[in-house]
Amino acid sequence: MLDWLIIGGGLHGSHIARRLQAACPGAAVAVMDPAASALSAWQRRANACGMFYLRSSQAHHLGLRADALRVFAREHGYDASHSLGRYRRPSRGLFEAHAEAVTSTVPRIAARAEAIAPQGHDWQVTTRAGAHYTARRLVLAPGPPAPQRPRWGSELAHVFDQHFAARSANWSAAAHIAIVGGGISAAQYATACARAGHAVTMLSRHPLRQCAFDSDPCYAGPRCLTTFARLPLAQRPALLAQVRNPATMPADVHAELAALLATSAVRWLRGDVVALHDDGLRLADGRRVAADRVVLATGFAAGAGPLLEHVAQHLQLPLDSHGYAHIDARLAWAPGLHVAGRPASLRLGPMAGNIRGAQLAGKRLAAMAHHAASRAPDHA
Repeated sequence: MLDWLIIGGGLHGSHIARRLQAACPGAAVAVMDPAASALSAWQRRANACGMFYLRSSQAHHLGLRADALRVFAREHGYDASHSLGRYRRPSRGLFEAHAEAVTSTVPRIAARAEAIAPQGHDWQVTTRAGAHYTARRLVLAPGPPAPQRPRWGSELAHVFDQHFAARSANWSAAAHIAIVGGGISAAQYATACARAGHAVTMLSRHPLRQCAFDSDPCYAGPRCLTTFARLPLAQRPALLAQVRNPATMPADVHAELAALLATSAVRWLRGDVVALHDDGLRLADGRRVAADRVVLATGFAAGAGPLLEHVAQHLQLPLDSHGYAHIDARLAWAPGLHVAGRPASLRLGPMAGNIRGAQLAGKRLAAMAHHAASRAPDHA
């Protein structure tokens, strides 16, 4: 019997587990995930895109104290080159070293959850291998859903595919690569391909847009989140769409890409791709783009992912068309069943799926757990 079981042991699930361990030192807390560490999926995607610095600020990390990453950097000899710009955005190396250190104490169950069902006042999780685990409280902290693919490119390689790095390693250095997408991942991958000697064409429907963060930074703190919390739930999806900045990139990524565009090492075309043809792509206006390889860098699909969709259908829990779970202020979807990550956006705001969202979810659940534990003797 576990007190807390978190389904999903990535950045969100592992940070939430650490928060719960700190709030209730005697509680039995574990994450369930087939991956070996909290960073497995993160590193796979970062490797595929060629990420060097995080987009989020130094304040967004997996530690428990606000200054945890800064203190870790000082104590482990990370110099100023590991903090970029006004927001001191951490290098990937610094962030990952710190994340590995602070999540190493989280117990992990190496399994994939297949089914979730209430069992009296508790919850039972059945794994794909047929094992059963029971917990008093369950947190669903799934990673991003499947990569977004247009209908015309359903079989194409995507930078967020699980085996993308291995697949692309065999491509000839002389290959001409067409990259479909206009955001940070497309720009980072285009830059990495150009550095490797590939001819690169980048295609997007919109102009290349520069933006420091992928949503309004006001929603990282109480000033905007307090206003957001006062809105009726029905009005929140529209606001979320309004304050998010999809298909954008920060200034450093934009500058590096612009330098490559200036030397023609990367070519950028604006247009709507509508079909593949024998040697490349066809655009809506009739233009054709020749390419040896076509790669999608189009982000993640909408929706909550298969686990939450299965739970919503099986237990008749509210999940809207945006993939947002209708949860209460304690992130509870049902008694003892909580939701974190992007599906919790209606409560945590536009950063719910980011590292800041992991912090917000962890603090809220830890406060609830601590309050419940402090009241327990009164009910003995």
